Amino acid sequence: MSSKPQTSDALQRNIGLFSAVSMMTGCMVGASIFIIPGELSASTGPTAWLSYLIGALLISFSCFMFAQVGAVLPVSGANYILCTGAVNSTWGFLYVWCYLMGNSFLFPIMSKTAATYLSIFFPALAGHIPLVSVAFILLTCGISALGNQASTKVQNACVILLIAIVLIFSAGGIGNADWSHFVPMFPRGVKPVILGVISTYYAFAGVNCIIDLSGEIKDPGKNIPRTVFISLGIVVVMYVSMCVALVGLMPAQALGVAAPAVTAAELIFPRWFSFFIAAAAIAACWTTLNALISAMSRMMFVLGRSGILPKSLSKTNRRNAPYLSISILAVMGVCMVLFSATIMQYVNVSSFYLLLTALLVAVASLRLKGSFAKEYASAAFRLDGVWYYLWPGLAIAASVVFMVLQLTDDPVMTGIAVALVPVGIGVYLLRKRKLEAGGKDVDREIMQEMYR
Repeated sequence: MSSKPQTSDALQRNIGLFSAVSMMTGCMVGASIFIIPGELSASTGPTAWLSYLIGALLISFSCFMFAQVGAVLPVSGANYILCTGAVNSTWGFLYVWCYLMGNSFLFPIMSKTAATYLSIFFPALAGHIPLVSVAFILLTCGISALGNQASTKVQNACVILLIAIVLIFSAGGIGNADWSHFVPMFPRGVKPVILGVISTYYAFAGVNCIIDLSGEIKDPGKNIPRTVFISLGIVVVMYVSMCVALVGLMPAQALGVAAPAVTAAELIFPRWFSFFIAAAAIAACWTTLNALISAMSRMMFVLGRSGILPKSLSKTNRRNAPYLSISILAVMGVCMVLFSATIMQYVNVSSFYLLLTALLVAVASLRLKGSFAKEYASAAFRLDGVWYYLWPGLAIAASVVFMVLQLTDDPVMTGIAVALVPVGIGVYLLRKRKLEAGGKDVDREIMQEMYR
């Protein structure tokens, strides 16, 4: 018997509603829920929860838009297909470039955070964080290569653990809160709360990861919209309750520590509960990386089938996983671990790209009805009338405003992100020119993905 993997160029619909919600929730709620709310409270004051509510409101504009995209175009890489078909292939590749760049900065955030929390269980690992981070990335990619049926089982268990620990901590924190910690509400004014929305947008930006897995969702016309809104509701409750519980237990200015949730938990819970928080943080890191690897590899899978990237990236193994795409992501993740920056700098770069992807999809969504008339008319979920224009329009406005705010707040890291955008466009145009010189119609090849 041959040891070579059995390959194909098709993906199967094997992700149900529960697994889809688990995938999307895990993508949005990483280990940052145990870190960012504390850091945000330290910089904004006790109203960090308000930053999350505003962020949730803004991302809801995109939620309606993404839900429609997944229902109208239930294929892998749906956002890419939309951008290409509604605008052009350069617009589509720009979306892919920004999506891959934005999410690549999450690899070091999640892997290093997981390594840090693993050292709570195994103190000897504290001196080998980069090595442990690399091992964590490779393990996650290895499980993803076993296929969605295998990885979603682990994903479901990790998300259940994460939600349970966050709710237990939040209930204990709110039940034992010192409400004097919330006075004054705006010790540094309103501006820090508004700027804090940039970080909260990063927390919610994973909302579009499930759209790029549309080709593997069962009954996508119904399940994708349900997944988007159920997951957003769960995540909003988790982040807001975490913020309130943290400030209720410790003054906001004291929360700028490495592991604020662990420090706060020790005030009301037995010492052993800190280990459960650490376990939940590790699980959160894994769920985020697993969801991102699944979505990003499917994006590369589509690019491989259309010829923009090498055809080999469209091959799948016996478990129906695009193993070569996953392997490349593993190499990329390991390289990103070597990039030195603070967590908030990683967050800022990632947020800029994710804001830009939402902007690109919103612009394309305004042309969805005309470009995909048949698919739009038959979709189980679609936006009609004024709502068809309102939600994408609000998403465009929100993205532009916060991209400008981020540029003024962190010009260095945001400037690096901006500078890399034309690099991606240049690489694509060179590749497209080469393909067209060989007689290949790039736009036609991409649109054929709709009918495979």
